[in-house]
Amino acid sequence: MEKGENEKGFDGDSGHTAIATSIYPFELSITHLFGAKLHINIGFVTRILILILHLFSLVKGQSSRSRPSGPLTDDFQNWLVANGYEGLNFDRPDIGPSGSFGGRKKKGQKILREPVIFVHGNADAALYIQPPLATGWSRSIQYFLEQNYTSAELYATTWGDTWAGGSILTTYSTMHTCANLIYLRKFLIAVLDYTGASKVDVIAHSLAVPLMRKVLKGGNLIATDGNCVLGKPLGHRVDTFLGISGANYGLCVCQLAQTIPAWCNALDGLYPGYTCEDQLICAYPDSECKQKNYSAFLENLNNDSNREADHVYAMWSDVDEVLLFRGMTWGKPTSRIPGMNGRWVSDRNGHMAMKDLTELRQYEAVVHHSI
Repeated sequence: MEKGENEKGFDGDSGHTAIATSIYPFELSITHLFGAKLHINIGFVTRILILILHLFSLVKGQSSRSRPSGPLTDDFQNWLVANGYEGLNFDRPDIGPSGSFGGRKKKGQKILREPVIFVHGNADAALYIQPPLATGWSRSIQYFLEQNYTSAELYATTWGDTWAGGSILTTYSTMHTCANLIYLRKFLIAVLDYTGASKVDVIAHSLAVPLMRKVLKGGNLIATDGNCVLGKPLGHRVDTFLGISGANYGLCVCQLAQTIPAWCNALDGLYPGYTCEDQLICAYPDSECKQKNYSAFLENLNNDSNREADHVYAMWSDVDEVLLFRGMTWGKPTSRIPGMNGRWVSDRNGHMAMKDLTELRQYEAVVHHSI
């Protein structure tokens, strides 16, 4: 197009860019200093920008809508009070709506699927509070809801103190204790009785993996807060148990620290043992060896032949920043569960992402028994 009265801008020879409107509607010609022309359809670009903004608003809106809201429903809370559970505060009113989830929306609501119980790790919460450690099970629960599960079939409570509550030191001082185990076992039994289900599914993350394994195996426990009797095994009441990023064989960072920090203790902590046969370095052994004399809680747990469920699965990551050393303890994955039916290993997810970004695999494990 020749330079004319519709042109705005600078002359191309001056080293600047000349901009001119075309005779074609909504088209813009940009002449570069070298003389080349680029034709831009303004209408098309505008439509693309509007579409992008619209999609962004949808995503933003979906993000805010995609977080399920707690706490436990009135129907479930009324049932808990009527059946002697009131003092346990499974709804966690001290935390607010994110402290718990689950229950019938109305009395008599039918339960068509096996209820799923989600159990968070140390210092986390039932539902999303804030990152990085208190993201809860919001993504997983929302995904299950989108697959036609109802709140009457999905359950979570907050055990212990949350990272968001500022009590992180307390949570790391009380690990596989009688108090935590009894609380979680009673919650599981309450869900079984309330729903009337013959079996439930359990998905546990991080520290909750060995916790829930003990809850399901039952028996006696000697812990830092005393001795307790959990009762008979409950594995026959669980269809699927999925353990995500659990430290079932301890952590190598605790090899030289049996008492400090407290969570490394050799009684009910994550102590992996000082040596393993003739191996001396937990994180880098010459070969896999048979662990002995590690955390009494974990050793007894792994030697217990009672199964956690009909189907047992484990997931972990090679780049877990909490488990470290590719998640290995004395040459084997610490997240491995004795007698498991299947496993999945990630090469990209961090510790919390193994919970937050694997909702599809969690669903496949409990619904289709595949991982």
